[in-house]
Amino acid sequence: MTRHLNLLVVILCSVLIVLLGVERIALQQRERPSVYSSYDTGPNGYRALYEVLRTAGVPVTRFEGLIAALDPRVRTLVITGYEHDPGAKPLDRRDTDELRRFVVNGGRLIAIDEEFAGSQDVTPGVGESVRTPPGVAAIPLATNAYTAGVAGVRGQIGWVFPYVTSRGVPLLANKYGIVALWYRYGRGEVVAVTAPSLFSNEALRNRDNTRFAYNAIAGRGLVAFDEYIHGYSDSPTIWGVLPTAVRAAVWLVVAIAVIALVGANVPFAPPFLPPPGDERTSSDYITAIAQLLRRSRRRSPDDDVVWQAKIDFQRRKEHA
Repeated sequence: MTRHLNLLVVILCSVLIVLLGVERIALQQRERPSVYSSYDTGPNGYRALYEVLRTAGVPVTRFEGLIAALDPRVRTLVITGYEHDPGAKPLDRRDTDELRRFVVNGGRLIAIDEEFAGSQDVTPGVGESVRTPPGVAAIPLATNAYTAGVAGVRGQIGWVFPYVTSRGVPLLANKYGIVALWYRYGRGEVVAVTAPSLFSNEALRNRDNTRFAYNAIAGRGLVAFDEYIHGYSDSPTIWGVLPTAVRAAVWLVVAIAVIALVGANVPFAPPFLPPPGDERTSSDYITAIAQLLRRSRRRSPDDDVVWQAKIDFQRRKEHA
């Protein structure tokens, strides 16, 4: 009975932990920040840009694998900032080499981020961006296909390339520096934008923002948005798709089950013997009969208590 009770307690605790994990997931989903992903429909997301391109007939897809496995048909790769994304999978040195190879072989890389680190950045050949006082507008500096029809863009601008940046053609700028620039790298080209909010769902209500985004991305074949860096994968495992809270709950349940099994099967102290109860044994019966015979002393058959008990027992038996 005790083991069944312990098992029931373990099951109830496990169910409670799972329910708490599910509730925490729901809270996290409600509190999850909007990120620069083409899946995100929040103010910072790029879902609107993805749909605009798709509706306009631009061949666009989402890429959810390692850059080394990028479809060779992709001619334009869009990588957005992921520093504030809780599910981000940062790019490493191997990805840097693959990006360089992609551009050198004729691809176009659209790098949309705030903090570019120069030669230490994953974007090949890019300069170093600097923080500036916040701004909300930028105007085109060059007259080319990228800025055609663009009078000015609006969005949160807090990082720029300094005007002394020698490489590339400035596309957009404000009074502090260059917000977007273009340059060649090998047989390909790179468009680096220091204000991700220019292409966000909220900012695309501005027609000039939409025009500049379309000019920068469309026109060079198949376009792919890298979603692997935002935590998405084209070959997820059951364990991998579980949120962190659920995985933590599963490990807690496993720990409780292991403790319960160890406690039920491994003795940590001498066995507990309960105090003897008031249960009579055969020796007690013999002792009682002996005392009864000793007291009777068999004075006569009629006075023999045992004899009278025998007669009474036979009568009861016959009556039954």
